[in-house]
Order: sequence, then structure tokens, then C-alpha cells
Amino acid sequence: MKSAVADDQIRAVLLTGRGKLFSAGGNLKTFMSQEGPLDDYVNKVIEDTYNPLAEYMMAMPKPVVSAINGPAIGAGVGLGLNADIVLAAKSAYFSLPFVPKLGVIPDMGCSWLVSRGLNYNQALALFLTGEAMPAEDAARSGMIWKCVDDAELMKEASTLAANLAKLSPAAIRRTKQALRSACESSFGTQLKLEQQLQTLSFGGNAFQEGLRSFKERREADFIAHGDD
Repeated sequence: MKSAVADDQIRAVLLTGRGKLFSAGGNLKTFMSQEGPLDDYVNKVIEDTYNPLAEYMMAMPKPVVSAINGPAIGAGVGLGLNADIVLAAKSAYFSLPFVPKLGVIPDMGCSWLVSRGLNYNQALALFLTGEAMPAEDAARSGMIWKCVDDAELMKEASTLAANLAKLSPAAIRRTKQALRSACESSFGTQLKLEQQLQTLSFGGNAFQEGLRSFKERREADFIAHGDD
């Protein structure tokens, strides 16, 4: 993903899985093969891999689309939900077996991400029961953006990513910044941030192209006219 951020030719990222699963999360066989204390090993994995990846995805300036092509399990749920827009195949589901199966807590940002997609009681029930949430239920509840037929998933996700790639990178980056801030800020603080980011936007090339396209009754071409 770092290479995608560094490459100006890449304007959107599409994340999906290979085979039948989107992600099975952590590998328990790897955990069981450790000779030293497991708590030290897990602490290092989270510190060196899970947390940096989750934070990097959340802070990415470019839009990230997740196409959940199959079951997302454990940390795989966090991986999928860390994207900006999440689509899932109808056959997919989300499973969080941390508590009932392993006696541990959710990680990879799951406690933050799921509790914002669902209400508190729904999220807690999902964590404590370990019941799988079908993709259609996840879409109805608002935890993901959309559920589509399996055969249409990659086509729809690719089209979505391509459409996002046509938008103003600065507008996307600033909108993501505003929404991340809204999760923690007071209303007054958020109004000030919106004012700051909107002032920057109205002074940029993207807005000028938007005005021209509106006047000329055509689709805005943010790629050809640069960004700010």
C-alpha cells in the first residue's frame, strides 16, 4: 500500500482476497509453534504489524475499496473494514470468534470499527456470541456500504474504484481528514476544521475545474487539470 501512496499514477486502491476467503485473520498454527511466551509474541505482532497496518490504512490519503469476496474472520474483519468503502459478496460473512473460541479480545481495530458500524449492543453481541454476520445483514445494519451478487462483486468494486480515481485527490484527502476528525472532535472544533479545509478547497485547481465543467455542462476532468 505504501507503493500505491507513493505512485501519483495510482489514484485509488482495491483490496480483495484470493480463493474462497477474504481473510482468515491470524494464523493459530504460527501462534502454537512459538517456543517463547505467547503474550510477548502477540504483543510484538500487534505492535509491529497489526497496528501499523491499521493506522496506515486509516490515514491513507487515497481512497481504499474493500471487496469482501468470502468469509472475513477475526483480524480479517478489521482488515476489510479499515477500507473507506466496503462491498461484499452475498455469500460472504463476518465472524469475530475472539471471545467465545479463544478467550481473547478483538484486535486489528475491530472494537473501534465494528462499534461505529453497529450500535453498542449489536457490536457487543457479535463479539460475545461469535455468531457470523451475513454480508446482507452487515449492509442492512450499516457496517458495510453494499452487498452484491457474487458474480458482480469484482466488476462493481472495480467500477467504484475507477470512479473514485477520477475525483479530486485533494477533495478526497480532505473529506477523509474531516470524517476521521469527526469521530473524536466536538461540534465546534469540527466546524472550524471544515472551514479550514473548505477554504483550501475553494482556492484550488479542482474547484476551478468543477466550475468550468458546470458552466460547460460536462463531466469534470480532475485528472487532466491537476490537483492542489
